[in-house]
Amino acid sequence: MAEYPGRLPLRVEIIPGSGIVEALQKHLPTPAVVTITCLPHHGAEETVDLAVRLADLGYQAVPHLAARSIASRGQLTGFLSRLQAAGVSDIFVIAGDGGSAAGPYAWSGHLMEDITSISGGTFALGAAAYPEARPGASAAELTDVLLAKQDLCSWAVTQLCFSGPALVAYAAELRTAGVTLPVWAGVPGAVGRARLISLAARIGVGPSLKFARRSMTGAGGGSLVRGVLGPSSYDPAPLVRRIGESGDFAGLHVYSFNNLAPISRIFTVG
Repeated sequence: MAEYPGRLPLRVEIIPGSGIVEALQKHLPTPAVVTITCLPHHGAEETVDLAVRLADLGYQAVPHLAARSIASRGQLTGFLSRLQAAGVSDIFVIAGDGGSAAGPYAWSGHLMEDITSISGGTFALGAAAYPEARPGASAAELTDVLLAKQDLCSWAVTQLCFSGPALVAYAAELRTAGVTLPVWAGVPGAVGRARLISLAARIGVGPSLKFARRSMTGAGGGSLVRGVLGPSSYDPAPLVRRIGESGDFAGLHVYSFNNLAPISRIFTVG
């Protein structure tokens, strides 16, 4: 189990799909905090449906709402009404992938404004943060976007990152830039080798994965080599310890990729 100073709060991200509720009930007991992705191929309605179901079961559900996936202000109003009735208090707001917007929201900031207006400010909103930038936008540009949304948010979550030093340096950069939001460190769970490499290439986290490879020399290097490049799964324990020691983060946001069985073994749950 990954032990770390202060036992940072834990959130586990899942993807809607067949059997996910049963897997959660088996491996992650209530009232765990579970965040639910909003991907283009399943849309916001499936995310909201799952968030309501999990909240009814006793989980602290945090749905992701992607601006480009919302078809209208009326649809958004319906989603928010259902989430409020279920007792959901937090929403992670992103721009979303894909080309053209399905409705009036092309930018997450505009969606945040309408969520606050419609709900009367009852939801705590989260924003995305990018320690390794992303295709088409520099780190400085993305920090400026986060600053522009800061007054609408209550917290931020970093993109998946494999490097403790990179995350710690990024937290310091955000503070220097004027970002005062609590930041959750986005870390991988136990990810299989092939999928890890594929994800790193697709979402632009190559630099921190390269850092992990470079750090494989010296004491403990063999185990890290096996963890990242071997046939088994990546071991996030060294990364988690570095984050906990830094004292810079509000908690851990674990990208589980629906591999829930190792969560309680790897992380301190509860």
